[in-house]
Amino acid sequence: MADSKKKRPAALPKKTYWHLYSLQTMQSEKLARIVDKILRKEYVLIK
Repeated sequence: MADSKKKRPAALPKKTYWHLYSLQTMQSEKLARIVDKILRKEYVLIK
């Protein structure tokens, strides 16, 4: 018998580690927000 409960996908954790390559293709508005948080040490930059 099939389970009638719907499974919810697990929520992904907030991304706090950023690599230089992922920042290169980002839109300028989002890039500015991410860089600001990196400078305030809320996010970590991976080299």
